[in-house]
Amino acid sequence: MKIYLQIITFIFLILIPFQLHSQNFSWQADTTAKTTTPAPTSIGKAVIFYTYLQNISNNPINLRVIRTSNQIPTNWSSSLCIGVCAAPFVDSIDAPILIAGQDTLLELVFNVDSIPNNGNVTLKVKNISEPTEFLVKDFTLATIPTLLRKTNISVSGKYRLFSNYPNPFNPVTTIPFEIGGKGNQRTIIIVYNVVGQLIKKIFDGHLSPGLHQVSWDGRDALGRSVSSGIYFFELRTEQQFMMGKMFLLK
Repeated sequence: MKIYLQIITFIFLILIPFQLHSQNFSWQADTTAKTTTPAPTSIGKAVIFYTYLQNISNNPINLRVIRTSNQIPTNWSSSLCIGVCAAPFVDSIDAPILIAGQDTLLELVFNVDSIPNNGNVTLKVKNISEPTEFLVKDFTLATIPTLLRKTNISVSGKYRLFSNYPNPFNPVTTIPFEIGGKGNQRTIIIVYNVVGQLIKKIFDGHLSPGLHQVSWDGRDALGRSVSSGIYFFELRTEQQFMMGKMFLLK
């Protein structure tokens, strides 16, 4: 009987800490290492790591993203984005409160120059209510031609409209999005001004499920440059309707 009680006590002491400190969130990334070509011009270009934070608990959770290391070349920069992108010098942003089962997109954006190089950024995501609960990932980007390889991006299978980059921009910005479902469907991307006037339909065609992106050059349907200000971009498919906001700064 005594041995039996000792076994029960041992199991109790082992299992309870795991129950108390079980992970309340998950963090998936399309990849943590990418290679690309250097920027084709002195303006530079952006490379994005798409990652997803999900509440896997039964209670609301508040997460904080911290850039703990920013080992990149002098002329590069990196930014954290959740909905909108923080300035490159901002090392910490908070995700919106996530209810049970909800997820949010966290983007790490590298802005690179025309000189082949490589860089590394380390991010830490922690539970604000439980600081001892955290996850850490290293993200590496190389623009050295000899290291080029194809990157296989893992899609979520959902409909997603990501934040544009760069933002603010002048004059060109890129709008990434994901098409869910199982078959090709008509997809439309439209830009509006703040009063709801249509500025330009920048894409109208059929797309297969997966990750896609379009660019807008800051011009209207007649080819005229638009003024500085806030603009909205809209994703329409046969299944979904989503909108985002961007800022043209001249």
